[in-house]
Amino acid sequence: MDFLLPEKLLRYGYKDCVLCEVVRPGEEERCRDCSGRIGQRDRLLWEIRRERIRETAGVLSLVYPGLGHLYSGRIAYGIFWAALLPLSLGLVLNVWSGITFGHAFLLVEAAMIWWLAWTDARRGPREPVAPCQGACPSGIHVPDYIALVREGRLLEALALVHDKLPFAAFCGRACPHPCEQVCVRNEYGAPISIMAIKRYAADLGYAEGVVPSSEMGEGIPGPRVAVVGAGASGLSAADTLARLGARVTVLDPNEEPGGMLRYGAAEFRFPQEAVLSDVKHILARGVHFRGGTLFGKDATFSSLEREGFQAVLVAVGTWDAVRLPGEGGEDQGFHDALSFLTRIRKRRPPHLRGRIVVVGGGNVAIDVARSAIRMGAADVTIACIESRETMPAFSWEIEDAIAEGAKLLPGTAVKRFLLADGMVTGFEALRVERVDFDPQGRVVPRTISGSEFEVPADTVVMAIGSRTNLSFLPEDAVRKALDPKRHVFRLQFPGGDPKIAAYMCGDCVRGPGTVVEASASGRAAALNIYADLCVEEVSKARYRDNYRRRHEAQLTDRPEWRVRRQAERLPPEAARATFDEVETRFTDRCALEEAERCARCNLSL
Repeated sequence: MDFLLPEKLLRYGYKDCVLCEVVRPGEEERCRDCSGRIGQRDRLLWEIRRERIRETAGVLSLVYPGLGHLYSGRIAYGIFWAALLPLSLGLVLNVWSGITFGHAFLLVEAAMIWWLAWTDARRGPREPVAPCQGACPSGIHVPDYIALVREGRLLEALALVHDKLPFAAFCGRACPHPCEQVCVRNEYGAPISIMAIKRYAADLGYAEGVVPSSEMGEGIPGPRVAVVGAGASGLSAADTLARLGARVTVLDPNEEPGGMLRYGAAEFRFPQEAVLSDVKHILARGVHFRGGTLFGKDATFSSLEREGFQAVLVAVGTWDAVRLPGEGGEDQGFHDALSFLTRIRKRRPPHLRGRIVVVGGGNVAIDVARSAIRMGAADVTIACIESRETMPAFSWEIEDAIAEGAKLLPGTAVKRFLLADGMVTGFEALRVERVDFDPQGRVVPRTISGSEFEVPADTVVMAIGSRTNLSFLPEDAVRKALDPKRHVFRLQFPGGDPKIAAYMCGDCVRGPGTVVEASASGRAAALNIYADLCVEEVSKARYRDNYRRRHEAQLTDRPEWRVRRQAERLPPEAARATFDEVETRFTDRCALEEAERCARCNLSL
């Protein structure tokens, strides 16, 4: 049973079910009619098939309540819903005395039965989900991988994270971690350091040097799919398609893959070796990368169709910087944040003059300010229209920037830029009373009349947002929603040319977001693409999910479980002088003690 070795699980993918001969205390118990461990490809095929079954079940339950449940194999539920309408009708006939006003309530009752049956049929059966797993955009099995870390099985923990999210190293360092915000441990001291535990498993798991592998179909070459964009959503889609056995080529204008992960994140938050560990693991599955390729110029939908690709996924992200009126060029002292960070990553830092002002209040603005401090800037100010409490940047990032020497100027809007001899000298600003949004969702600052003041600056870095450039799309292209929740769309060309199947996902659909959200969108897009290209193969997918978690005894809470462990950090005085990573990895003891705090609230106690 070599396939149960931890390194095999990391190479070929985590398995949901366990053979009855295998004992895994605290996670599973023996199953009835066990179907054994299935490979990652079969499990993904079943995931696609299960969603198709749920969609069909919902349609059938609209025809008559209960039909969808019977179709999906939920016999008892189907009988229950199917019997409700006849029972209601029998009750009416039994007390029939002519048409009365009360019959209107019976019509409402029948409509409610139809609606509830449709909702339940589409939802399907559900396993207990912990709050942290439910809050994660990628749906990672958080309590399960924490349990594996607690037992010292780091390769298996990393494999379980990769089952949903291929960016374990990045999201172990720079994730907004909504999972921690809903952790039940918030009621007893402090939430578990879920992000830090993920980083611990990723760093030590990658250090083992296990090379992943894709699973091909039974002697049948997989479909050829082109992914435009080597960012989080594009690489996540490529990883999922490669797991399914597709032949994937990723196109990107940059010479190296990684997108915003590689060029948009500051070195002190996400070092280069961590970038490579995630990206190399994806490419090792057989994904081909074609750098220096600008879509719309070096490649088009038609050219990819001629090359033999059967589908194209557009995941180009948001690389075009938003600019303000009156903003000049770099020779005048203006920079945009993405170009600024990219040049630092490429070891070609821009020249900074005197006082630096960063306009914007998001995480990118914070990264620019902290990078400028490390480049030797003595005076760095962050000016934004939001108040200190409503800034979109993470609160802990803002605190780190202030501790390292950055100044904060909240509630400030740029009125006009001031120049002398062709160089920026600052800008005239207005105080902001509040921030509203127009019907299109654009930010509209409400300024205070007569509150003008000047902000001196020798260099201005704009970090007010970014947007996507979709000029390569045909003018008549139409979007059809496939998975609106995950921002996955199908592109349709009414003119009939090109004929290649085209899709869109990620930030180029929803706007700038987090890596974990973009990754979830890419994974969902990959499943939809494969479902459309390999309909017959998906329809044959069969897997009886016998996975059952074992009951565990409830333990009395301990005082030491109420203390949240923290990784060591560089002091602000030392951090501002280097691009070295500010926060270090958990020690073995720290990771074990923090993992023991998990309440395993996804189990039946």
